Amino acid sequence: MDEEKRRLFEAEEDRSRYQVPSHRRLQRRDVVMATLRQTVATFVGMALAIVLVGPYANLAMPSTAQRWLAGALVPTSSATHPEHTYAGLTLPTSNENAAEFVWKCVPPPPPFLLQDPRIVENPAVVSALASLQLVLRLKTAPYNDAFAVSIVHASKGKIFEFHKGRVRTNESATDSPDLVDGDSIFRIASITKAFVVLEALILSRQARLRNFKPELTLGSRLQEVLPEFKLPAGFEDEEASITLADLGSHMAGLGRDIGELQLNSLNDIVFPPVNGSDLFDDFPHNRTYDELLDLIADKDLIWQVGEVPSYSNTGFSLLGMAVVKYYNKLFGTSKDFTAILQEDIFTPLAMNHSFTGPIPPHLRKHVTVPNAKNFVDKVFAPAHDPAGGIFSSPNDLSSLLHKVLLSQIPKLISPSQRLTWLRAHHQFTDGLSSVGIPWETYRAIMPDYSTHNLYFKGGGLPSQVSQISTFPDYGYGVIALTSIGLSDDELHKGGNFSDPGSLSFEIHNILAPAIWAAYNEILIADYVGIYVSGDGFAKVVFKEGMLVIDQFFAKGVDVLLKWDEMIWTEVGKRRRLYDTGAKLIGTAFDGQFRTTLMHGCAWTGFDAMTTKGGWGFDKIVIKKDEAGKTALFYEPMNNAKLYKVT
Repeated sequence: MDEEKRRLFEAEEDRSRYQVPSHRRLQRRDVVMATLRQTVATFVGMALAIVLVGPYANLAMPSTAQRWLAGALVPTSSATHPEHTYAGLTLPTSNENAAEFVWKCVPPPPPFLLQDPRIVENPAVVSALASLQLVLRLKTAPYNDAFAVSIVHASKGKIFEFHKGRVRTNESATDSPDLVDGDSIFRIASITKAFVVLEALILSRQARLRNFKPELTLGSRLQEVLPEFKLPAGFEDEEASITLADLGSHMAGLGRDIGELQLNSLNDIVFPPVNGSDLFDDFPHNRTYDELLDLIADKDLIWQVGEVPSYSNTGFSLLGMAVVKYYNKLFGTSKDFTAILQEDIFTPLAMNHSFTGPIPPHLRKHVTVPNAKNFVDKVFAPAHDPAGGIFSSPNDLSSLLHKVLLSQIPKLISPSQRLTWLRAHHQFTDGLSSVGIPWETYRAIMPDYSTHNLYFKGGGLPSQVSQISTFPDYGYGVIALTSIGLSDDELHKGGNFSDPGSLSFEIHNILAPAIWAAYNEILIADYVGIYVSGDGFAKVVFKEGMLVIDQFFAKGVDVLLKWDEMIWTEVGKRRRLYDTGAKLIGTAFDGQFRTTLMHGCAWTGFDAMTTKGGWGFDKIVIKKDEAGKTALFYEPMNNAKLYKVT
C-alpha cells in the first residue's frame, strides 16, 4: 500500500497545476451531507439512513467558508474576497460594491465543442483519470463490496472504468469467483425515475411526429391523461392542477409512500431489527394500479401543489401509470411498463443488461448479490416499478448518458427536450441544491468562479446503493454502483462501505477542473489571435476566463463603439460599456457566437437589432472556411470576413 500511496502522491503533483487547491475542495462532511440528502430521497431512504448515518455521526462540522462543492468554494464574498463584506445591501447597486467574480458571468464552453476529442486527450484530463484509478483503488480497498464506476464523455462515450469485488459477495470466493465488470447488473432503485421521465419525453415527441392529439408534455395535467386519478373531497382544485412535471419534480404535494410503513407508534421501530420486526419485510406491498389509486383518493395532500419538493415514490407510480395509459392510447396496444421501456429505451440504446420484473435466466449470472439482506430477488408489482424497479449495468447506463444526455444530437428525444429535462426546478435556500425532474441538482463552482449545475440521481434499496450524475455544461457524466459486502450485523453496527455518492463527488472534484482546463486550452488555441483582411482588423483574447473580442474594426468602423451607440439610441449617451471588449458566448450552432457585456449576466440584447437580412448585430461566426482557414464573419458590416493570422 505504501507504493500505491507514493504513486498517488506523484499523480497528485502531476495534475496540481490544473486543479484548485486541496483546501478548496469538497470537505468530507459536505460529501456526507449531500450523500445523505440524496440517499434519503431514494426508494427506501429510511432504511438507508439507518445504514449511512452511523459511520459519520462524529465528523467535525466545518464553517461556511469551508463548504466546497465539486472543487470550488461556495461564493460567499467574505470568504473569497475579505475586502468585500456585507454592507446591508440585499441587492448590490453597482459593480464596485460586489465581489468581482459575481459580475463576470463566465460563459460555459460552447456546446459545439463538447464533442471535441481533444478534451479527453488533454494532459490535464489524462492525469486526472490516472489519479482516479489510484484514488478509487485506495478508497475502496478496505471494503468487500461489489463496486463499479464508469465515466462518460460526449466526445467518445466511456473514457474510464473501475471495477472491484466479486459479483456475489454473499458466497465464498471459491464458490463464486466471478469478478465485477461493465456488464455486472445492479438494482438501481430510484434511478428508475429518470427513465420514467425520459419515457414521457419520448412519448411527447412520438405524439407530435404522429400529429396525435392531445399531445403529451411535461405540462400535461395528470387528470387529462389519467382520468381515474382522484384526491379526497376538498382537494378538487389541486386534483385538477397537478401536472406530469409536478409529479416528476416531487412538487405534487403527495405523501412519500402512500399505504406503506404504517405503524401504531414509534415503539414499533426496533433497531437493530430482530425476527419479525423488520419494517421492510413487506415493502412495497403487492398492489394493483386500482388499489393504489383507491389509497391515494383517500389521502390528503401534505403540501399545496407546487409549494415545495416532497419526495414521493407514489407520485412516480402515478407518472408511470400515466405513461403506460398514454402509450397504449397512442399506439392502440395494451403493453405494460416493462414492455414499453424495453421497446422505447433499452432496445434502441442497446441496453442489453437492463430490465424490470423477474430476472431473465440468461442474465442471472451477471446480477450482483449483496452479503446482507437485499431486494435482489424481490419482484415489484407493476404499480411500484416506475418508482424503483429497474436493474442495469455500468455499460448500459454509460450508453444512456452518452447517447441521450451528452451527445450533441441526442437519441430518442430532441435537444430542446433535453434542455427542459436538465433544468433545476426548485432552488433551496442553501444556495447549493435544487430539485429537477427528477434530478437532485448541486452547484459546482469552477476555478474561474463560474457556477454550474451538476445533476445527480441516486438510488437505494437494502444493501445496494447507486448514483448517476452528469455535468452537461462540460460534457461528461459519472456512474457509481455498489452492492454492499457487509453482513447484516456489520451494517447494524455502523460498518462502512464504498459509498457511490461521496465517491462521485470525489470524482467530480478531480475531473471537473481538469476538463475545465482542457476546454480553455482549446478556446485559446482555436480562437485567440489577430484576424486581418482588407475588410478590417479584430483581436480576440482570453481574459478573466472568457473569450473576448478586444478590438474590432470592419470597413473602417469601430464596431465596439457602434455597439455602445446602439445602446445610447435607447437610453441616451452614457459611459462606454464595450470599450474594454465584449465577451463571446458560444451557441449550440457550429461556430456561432453571441457578444455581450464583459460583466454581469446580460441576456436582453440578443438580436435587439438586426440587419434586414435577419443577422443580429451581436452575432459573430468564427469557423474554418472552404479553404480550411479560420475566419471571422460579420454580416452587419457588408459581410466582413477576417482571417486568423496568429
